[in-house]
Amino acid sequence: MLKIAFSPIYKYELPDGHRFPMAKYELLPEQLLWEGTVSEANFFHPELLTEEVALLTHTAEWWAKMNEIRLSEKEIRAIGFPINEHFVRRGRHISNGTLQCAQWALQFGCAMNIAGGTHHAFADRGEGFCCFNDQAVAANWLLKKKLAQNSDCGFRCSPRKWHR
Repeated sequence: MLKIAFSPIYKYELPDGHRFPMAKYELLPEQLLWEGTVSEANFFHPELLTEEVALLTHTAEWWAKMNEIRLSEKEIRAIGFPINEHFVRRGRHISNGTLQCAQWALQFGCAMNIAGGTHHAFADRGEGFCCFNDQAVAANWLLKKKLAQNSDCGFRCSPRKWHR
């Protein structure tokens, strides 16, 4: 059964005229249900990303800064969204949703996260609408649990850093 991470927390209120297409997070599940591609049973609400798992990828300093909402104006500009507690919780649910999807994919061969792909965040900072890197979080957790291994694909996912 296809499992799909989705939560109403994925929608984030943005200022009028903001360029990010936030409505897609509500429209995608509605469309999938409307056309009969999936049923409500396919969806699950992802849990919050834990500090232990986050620190496999992100620095303790960045984790604390985000959770305590202590970002500079420059850091906020780099992310591109207004920052508040809701935004941080949203990022934690999204990142853990991707991790939970990876676990479902190991069992069923496929899973998806409606808001997955927040891969622009670095170990020590956010960028490009992303505060945590869900792809690296999932990859590093899988590596730690020995459920995956580094391959020679040209990319390296190592704790707290990734590069090509």
